[in-house]
Amino acid sequence: MLLRGAILILAGVLLAGCANSQPLSTGFASPAQAAEPDRDPSKKTLASKVLSAIALERVTGRKPDPARLTELN
Repeated sequence: MLLRGAILILAGVLLAGCANSQPLSTGFASPAQAAEPDRDPSKKTLASKVLSAIALERVTGRKPDPARLTELN
């Protein structure tokens, strides 16, 4: 019983000592950074144009012009 209590106290002290340390990285490389998107957010994709056309049709009741879907921004 006394040995079990000593082991628990020792484990608690050891874990508390490691709680504020920085984690070790695996290998020699630095942690990977997230890649930034390459596309221009101001350009609309075809899916965005189609969804906009569907929303416009539902709101106004008018059919969208198919030529506007193929225009480049």
